[in-house]
Amino acid sequence: MIYLCTCGTSAAKEWPKEEFGRFSSEAILKCGGKDWAVCFLSELLGRFSMHDDGHLADHLSAEIHSLARMRVSAADTVVLFSSETLDGQVCAEAVARFLGANGLDAKVEIIPGLQVQDARKFSRFGVVAYLRKLLQYIDGHGNGQCVLNPTGGFKALVPYTVLLGMLRQVTCRYIFEFSSQLIDLPPLPVEFSKASLNAVRPVLERIERECAIPLQEFSAALSREQRLSLEVLFDMDATDVTLSAVGFLVLEELQKPSALIPYLSQEAMTGLRRLRARSDVNPLEYLERIARHPDKLSKDKHGNAESGIFWLKPGNTTDRYLVSVEDDWKLLVWEMHDHEGYEERSRVGGLGKALRNERFRRYAPFFRMEIQD
Repeated sequence: MIYLCTCGTSAAKEWPKEEFGRFSSEAILKCGGKDWAVCFLSELLGRFSMHDDGHLADHLSAEIHSLARMRVSAADTVVLFSSETLDGQVCAEAVARFLGANGLDAKVEIIPGLQVQDARKFSRFGVVAYLRKLLQYIDGHGNGQCVLNPTGGFKALVPYTVLLGMLRQVTCRYIFEFSSQLIDLPPLPVEFSKASLNAVRPVLERIERECAIPLQEFSAALSREQRLSLEVLFDMDATDVTLSAVGFLVLEELQKPSALIPYLSQEAMTGLRRLRARSDVNPLEYLERIARHPDKLSKDKHGNAESGIFWLKPGNTTDRYLVSVEDDWKLLVWEMHDHEGYEERSRVGGLGKALRNERFRRYAPFFRMEIQD
């Protein structure tokens, strides 16, 4: 699993205030700089065990506490999202070193704009940069392989993290305040009306391209009703308009390929019966995954039968699927084969055109495949 964790400064609990003053970026620079402070904090943390409940609650950081409760293991990866401030970076690096010393794979990602001095910069740039980085990991590893952990760091990031988890179907887990109890938020489905939001999509996409647009042009592009009802999507000041963090997430959803509905031909049903008799492939699970994530179609594309019909190869298995996408929402499954059957069919010249000519004889009707939620 990939644990995506916000990281604050609670790793500095043992910082000797009497000797060095309050833990801060200024104190770090005064005492010896970033490298010195990372080593110093790492040594302080190293005196304690993440397997001791007393140490977790009283001496170790919120991030370490939560990860220990989640039973993170050497097979997992921990990503710590740090603020751009020096004190935040020092704590994140020290936590990463502590986790590494305990046999865990940990890395630090510094997020520009995450700081406490400038609220405008935090909301306009920091939160959006944080969400972009989360999405890189989720898209790169898959939502089922990621866990969101907003226990440490800025509490203002918690609602955005939870919203992202709901939109992208990623589990969110964290420890609330001084409790030792994990709060587990499963990936609850959240939907919104894409039809109504598509009307403002051109404005959202223009703002994303240009970072901000003049307030006057924004007011001319949308009606007063639209501006009032969709205010949460935008961040406005006296002169210009940019996307809010919620607006960024909504635009990401609008730009995602819509889910497809699979339809199986009579020929595909015959192939399905043969494939289901085998223990090494799961054709229904594969088709369901492709339908839910149509962006995977290009990745699994394996040759072309022309006329918009093409083969899909799931991975290191021998099952193959001959499909087409119709009307932007139907996934027609024409045939299913093992590798031997696929090789025989792929040698047929002009197969796509032939299939379309035969559609209402040998292939039709196509039966809708029900996807279990």
